[in-house]
Amino acid sequence: MLNITGGHLRGRALPALVPEGVRPTSARTREALFSILGQDLEGTSFLDVFGGSGAIALEAASRGAAPVYVTDRSPLAVAAILANVAAMKVVVDVRSLDAMTLCPPEGSPRIEADIVYLDPPFADEIGPWITRLAPCAREVLVAEARAGAKFPEHAGPLPLDRTRKYGDSVLAVYRHKRTRNAD
Repeated sequence: MLNITGGHLRGRALPALVPEGVRPTSARTREALFSILGQDLEGTSFLDVFGGSGAIALEAASRGAAPVYVTDRSPLAVAAILANVAAMKVVVDVRSLDAMTLCPPEGSPRIEADIVYLDPPFADEIGPWITRLAPCAREVLVAEARAGAKFPEHAGPLPLDRTRKYGDSVLAVYRHKRTRNAD
């Protein structure tokens, strides 16, 4: 069972079962992520790509982010995310989308957010996803990948700020230097 780790929903359990094939981000990694991003996301938009259970998007909403978007292409994952969002009684824009369609060329409609979080399947190379989704991130892009993954030095105009390992996962944080949080 997944529990929200912070914000006004802290401790609440997500009722929907994690769909088969989805690897949820551990509680430790989620706590670390929001330690890096900040506990108060009031006035910050957030996009969770490869949403799986919706836990990351719900963590962001619990900490005041708005609007919050979450996408996944799996119908089972989207159903789980919708059930979890309904149970938490928060506003999260859930979309059934393939991540390849999120950031079309400039001038085309796209979802953009201050913070973009992406956690593709561990079997995927992370670099192409970072390059593909960087245009959606206004200020910060965070990528989760398997330990040992190679991260590019830049995500579009965002330089790599840091990487941190948590068990079998690594978080890579790309951000404009002016948005650096102290941690």
